[in-house]
This record gives sequence, structure tokens and C-alpha cells, in this order.
Amino acid sequence: MSTPVIEVDDVWVRLHGQTVLEAVSLAVNPNEFYAIIGPNGGGKTTLLRVILGLLAPSRGVVRILGRTEKEMRKDLGYVPQFRTFDFEYPITVREMVLSGRLGHITRFPRRYDEEDHARAEQALETMQIANLADRQIRDLSGGEQQRTIIARALVSDPKVLLLDEPTVYVDAPTEAQFYRILDRLRTRMAIVLVTHDIGVIPERVNRVACLNRRLYTHGTNEITPDMLEAAYHCPVDLIAHGVPHRVLSEHSREE
Repeated sequence: MSTPVIEVDDVWVRLHGQTVLEAVSLAVNPNEFYAIIGPNGGGKTTLLRVILGLLAPSRGVVRILGRTEKEMRKDLGYVPQFRTFDFEYPITVREMVLSGRLGHITRFPRRYDEEDHARAEQALETMQIANLADRQIRDLSGGEQQRTIIARALVSDPKVLLLDEPTVYVDAPTEAQFYRILDRLRTRMAIVLVTHDIGVIPERVNRVACLNRRLYTHGTNEITPDMLEAAYHCPVDLIAHGVPHRVLSEHSREE
């Protein structure tokens, strides 16, 4: 059996005297499409920060490809929430994608070499935005900006792509295009998608976890009303439209 690309083992996080994550354990396997859902403030972004090594857990351990060393985080590609980017900053698409290589440059002064540029061109081609390489990021559409952000994460050739609320600021056509892109990428890497919006979970997801401080469900490949009510602490009505989504287990759907 292959080693999980991510293992979270009994992770607890306390911030400002409050327990944010409690006894969280999960595993993501190679080439798996894994969704973590839960309400705002439920600890999803905190969990990503722990996985990325940006926040030390109060207790527990995270393993990347079976190891705990911080340098293993180089195998993780991260796409943060749209709102964390300043798209008015004067930078070209190529320059933004190249910036994803900065964490791999150990020499001084920190300058991009031929490999960095080659990987950037490959990421641009993968995301089908090579023709936009010299455009200013502020002049792109929302969908083009999103593809640029993903290319920036891909430039490090990750084993896992972590996506934090990736469809919050995009329209339905852009969302559909986004999931088509993920379909291509999942043959090369595992994908972990984090969202508070249960309506954006595509049918292609292999497994789902519900997180609200602690895990209420882990490892299932279906979303049920009982699962969501436990995590969101209130009754939840499930409605899907536009992009095909997995919203209910087969026996729960009304004909």
C-alpha cells in the first residue's frame, strides 16, 4: 500500500486560549481528490496552515510523504483565497508564476536560473495561459487570474495541491472551467479542496471530511444531510445547479 502524501495525526491547535482544532486525524492518498468542508470559523484554514508548516500544532504531528521534516513542505503547492492577493500590484503573469519558485532558491543573491524559467513556462502551458505571460495581472479576467494563481502553485512541481476556498470570487462559467482544470491535474498529484460552501463540491471528489473544530466525518465519498447537520450544527438544505455536484448519497435523492 502506498504511503499517504499527507497524514494528520491527532492534531490539536489552541490560539489565544481557544481550541481551534481538536484531535484531528486524516490521511490523503496519492492522486486523490479530497474535500474538507465546514462552516466559516471551523478551523479549515488553520488546518491548512498546520499542514503547510506555517503554524505549529499544540499537539499531534503532520507527515508529508511519511516524513515530518519541514523541508518536505516543498512537495506542497498552495492556492490561498483570492482575497489574499493584490491584483492591482504591477506584475506580469510570468513574474507572478516565477514567484512560486522563490522558496526553492537557496543561493544568494536570490536570482531565477534556467530551471526556474523552464518550470514557469511549463506551468503557463499547463494552465493554458502562455499567451498571457507578458500581460499585467490586473488586466486579466477573474478566470485568468485564477489560472495564474494555480500556475504559481504548480511551478514547484508539487505532489499535493492545496486549495483554500478557490471558487468564492468566480462566476459559474469560471467555476466550471476551474474543475475541468482540476480534472487534468489530478492525474499528476493529489488535490485537497477546502471550502465552507457545500454547493461547490464536484462529483469527482473521492473522499469528503466535515470539519468544525473536530472532524465529524472522515473518509466517506458521499455527503448526507446528517453529516452536514452534525458539522454545521443546524439543519442544512442541499441544492445544486450548474456544475455537476455530489450533494446527496444515492438513496437520499428524491426522484
